[in-house]
Amino acid sequence: MVKYFRVKRDQFLCLSRYIGDSKVVRWEGQRFVELQTLPSRGSMVMQPFSVEQRQYLALGSDFSFTHVYLWEEEKQKFVKFQELSVQAPRAFRYVPAADVQLLLAPSFKANTLVYRHVVVDLSL
Repeated sequence: MVKYFRVKRDQFLCLSRYIGDSKVVRWEGQRFVELQTLPSRGSMVMQPFSVEQRQYLALGSDFSFTHVYLWEEEKQKFVKFQELSVQAPRAFRYVPAADVQLLLAPSFKANTLVYRHVVVDLSL
């Protein structure tokens, strides 16, 4: 699966692989350059999405938990953020619904799951 996303002025592709590692590549003017590899055995779906100022990447797998990564601007790469328990996801879809942000995760083996995006301020 190939997915496109932008962070500011930079353009990226997500390249998922069922066997082997998935990749994130950045457009460098004349070609795409590998930026990051992500372990992804059994991955059928890799979906970048943004919520407000945050850029995320959901990487689903038939054999393990779905991993959600968060883009770190300073490092110019995704870092592991959270795991979701989705059995054999086949897609992820971000849906802004009124005052909530939802991530839908249809599954090949189970029911479609809906996750709500929540930001918790731990700075106190």
